[in-house]
Amino acid sequence: MKKYITNHIASLSMVTALLGTCLSSYGQDKKYEISIAVAGPSSFIKFDSPGVDLVEGNGFSAGLRYSYYLNEGLSIGIGAEYQSYQSDAKFQSIAGQYNTVDAENDSFQFRYRATNLRENQKLGYINIPINIQFETPGTTQLYLSAGAKVGFAINGSYESTIDNLTTSGYYPQYNVELFAPAFAGFASTNNIKVGKEDLDTEVSYSATFETGVKQKLSDKSSFYIGAYLDYGLNNIYDKEDTKNVVQYNAALPVQLGHNTVLNSQQVNNVRLVSYGIRLRFAIH
Repeated sequence: MKKYITNHIASLSMVTALLGTCLSSYGQDKKYEISIAVAGPSSFIKFDSPGVDLVEGNGFSAGLRYSYYLNEGLSIGIGAEYQSYQSDAKFQSIAGQYNTVDAENDSFQFRYRATNLRENQKLGYINIPINIQFETPGTTQLYLSAGAKVGFAINGSYESTIDNLTTSGYYPQYNVELFAPAFAGFASTNNIKVGKEDLDTEVSYSATFETGVKQKLSDKSSFYIGAYLDYGLNNIYDKEDTKNVVQYNAALPVQLGHNTVLNSQQVNNVRLVSYGIRLRFAIH
């Protein structure tokens, strides 16, 4: 995940500098508003896959926003926020087969079937939202905000369990399928646990909507409560190097490799989604 921090540190620095400039100018022009916000609870990784039971996970966001008022009821804003995402993907059965070679360099077709596979996925993103907000006049105001955000992954991981994994090797030159021996990587194994592994994802682009109530607390402060939806517009998982969920290891067949389902042919269109309630405190 270090590459994400390296690749995008310049962008985040520019946003930080912009917010700093805005903060220093605050007080000289009443058209500015600065706010801090927290939001949740639904925040998850959404994807398409036949036969998957996808459980939406919980997540949260916390961030800072700077807004400039074009007039009394219309403003444009930019901000920075941290957002976490979590999903549970459950498959009753997932299978695959591919050609490879064994420890003796004989070619064969490796076959696998995983029963009751469950994968827990977690991501952390730094998002940069840009929005336009309209609000009604008065002490208690209605507001509507819409815009877009770009997100950069800063951390990600997955863990998986499999109730039963059956592996075999089909040798076409002998017209035989082997389900044993285990030291060759062919066996039926129960209760497999795959420990935490890194999950690398791409930049996310999302559309964002929010609406609710803005309550003025004084001439210089306000409190927002609203419902929001952030919906990912692009696939965040690059499959240029597609791998199978179970990977045969010719050098040490008893130690099979395990990959995230997001990198398999069974999964497509991986996006980020978040919705819930956002609370915001603002000074102006």
